[in-house]
Amino acid sequence: MLRINELDNAIDYLEKASFHYNNREDKYWFKWLTISLHGALYGFGVCAVQGSSASLRVLKTPGKKKINEFLSSLGALYLTPDDPYPNDHLAVLADEHALALMQRLAESDLNGIGTILTKCEDPAFMMQNTESKVLKKTEIQNKAIEKLKKYRDDFAHFKPKGLTIITETEDWMIDEVVEVIRFLALESNNVTYYNLDYKLKVEKLIGTFKITKVK
Repeated sequence: MLRINELDNAIDYLEKASFHYNNREDKYWFKWLTISLHGALYGFGVCAVQGSSASLRVLKTPGKKKINEFLSSLGALYLTPDDPYPNDHLAVLADEHALALMQRLAESDLNGIGTILTKCEDPAFMMQNTESKVLKKTEIQNKAIEKLKKYRDDFAHFKPKGLTIITETEDWMIDEVVEVIRFLALESNNVTYYNLDYKLKVEKLIGTFKITKVK
């Protein structure tokens, strides 16, 4: 049985990124590093933004078409041609079909990583308590994230082609992305670690990346 939540998911991605970063004898280490590093960045971004109302902060607003379809289907449960009188709402709510419709409306898609990171730079989303801090990415970090996203998309949705990457020149990208993850996970003060061991694990994992910034 697997039990996982958004924080478990982010930590798992970070752990996988650390593993592949430090096991470069594997021919495909860079592929799996970029996929897992992207997941860790995305995951900790979600954890930092979501606050106590994840559905309002990190999920997309249902489109007009989806809402209209839902209202039409729900209306049919309350009023039918054979019964012009409204059905009791408690009876409707007890109906599994009605609940399934409501659940479909509520379970909107997650915001994309670009939107999540933009929200991480917005005080309206990040200032959740007196100790909260807003992400302030540098230009080099923006470039690193865009490059990471391109690599991840190439690998996750691989098209028929040959691809050659000089991985030795990409440590700068890894360094910058890890610094953003460090801020979101440990310095934004928005990620709640209900278990102190989880926070210590994140600190240890981030420490396994040998940051090689050139000052």
